[in-house]
Amino acid sequence: MIQKDELIASIDIGSSKIKCLIAKIQNNRIEIVGKSSVASKGISKGLVANFEEANLTVRQCLEIAEKQAGVSLNKIIVNAEFENIFSNILTEYKSIHGEPIEHEKDIQGLIHIAVDEISKNNKDKGILHVFSTNYKIDKKVNVENPVGFKANTFSTDIHAILADHSSIDNLKNIINSCELSVENYVCGPYALGLSFLTAEDLKEDIICIDFGKDKTSFSIFENHTLSYVGVIPFGSNHISKDLAKVLDIKLEVADRIKIESGDCLINETINDKIEYLPVHLFPDDDFRKISKTMVNAIINSRVEEILQLIYKKIKSYNLIDIKSKKIYLSGRGSNLIGFLSLVRKYFSHRTELVLQRKHQDPNLINNLSQDFLVCYGIIKNYFYGFSSEALPIKFKNTGFFSRLLSIFQK
Repeated sequence: MIQKDELIASIDIGSSKIKCLIAKIQNNRIEIVGKSSVASKGISKGLVANFEEANLTVRQCLEIAEKQAGVSLNKIIVNAEFENIFSNILTEYKSIHGEPIEHEKDIQGLIHIAVDEISKNNKDKGILHVFSTNYKIDKKVNVENPVGFKANTFSTDIHAILADHSSIDNLKNIINSCELSVENYVCGPYALGLSFLTAEDLKEDIICIDFGKDKTSFSIFENHTLSYVGVIPFGSNHISKDLAKVLDIKLEVADRIKIESGDCLINETINDKIEYLPVHLFPDDDFRKISKTMVNAIINSRVEEILQLIYKKIKSYNLIDIKSKKIYLSGRGSNLIGFLSLVRKYFSHRTELVLQRKHQDPNLINNLSQDFLVCYGIIKNYFYGFSSEALPIKFKNTGFFSRLLSIFQK
């Protein structure tokens, strides 16, 4: 019988599906002991839209996973991915007058100052993660671990990920209503990258883009840490809505057309023959003579808009040479015909689908579909995580400032 304290559970409450994973560490490897995925109700854009519906579907998802694992959970880690998630980045400096840099007094001191400043300037928001990176001595010398170095000034970059308190509280209420407590929250774009990126991958800069149902999120990994996250409030469902509105068809028909016959690319070759959508895509009483060219133009317009918004956000972060970066695509929208080619056009030729990636992790090879990537990333963060994270999840039960523990002594 598995003991509760040996387990870690994660849940991803999405607009399309609600997913849960229960896992344990066995011989220093993550072993999945329970999983479930159910159709989502009462959730829109990662937010609770109908409490009763959301409560019922979350309960159903949890019960299936618990039955597989043979346990009854009392706590869980929750994916926090909303439209209002954003990165707050600042640099803190300290004069140390030629003295050796100390961990508690100097490094932790700067982190405390940064967290206090971020909290004061964002009173309506909660901090999900804090990362401390890019240590500099005397404003010019970069060091991996500054402890013990003598310097006149010392600085570090602080990256905090924030979300509205109201959004976080609504998720908490759903979990609490299922007789569970929230152990912690993990940012979805961060967890997604952790789920499949390896130490070898992180030797270079990586951009992960998740083209979901109601929104598109992205995360940037640099120097073995998460350096930026962003969310665009448009997803693949907006394509279906565009098709339904412009073509005057039902949303479910538009969705079928998008998946089975849609193409993100516009065929610019001259062709006298007009191709129309096949009859089987329409219900018997709802057939419309619609050209494939028109459908693809509508899809292309929305996808290009989303990619342009992502590009602008990444450029504003000042990631200068996007064309050279490695990019991974996930989410159901990424499976649309032509999407991969369009991203390669806008961003980098070094773009590939997570689904087509060759994984080394046995769990990703044998047990888990793309639906469970965020849940798996949450679990990996709990057991392993990044050394740069200044608020490690394993110290959740201690006081706030005592959680700002050594990022060099794990």
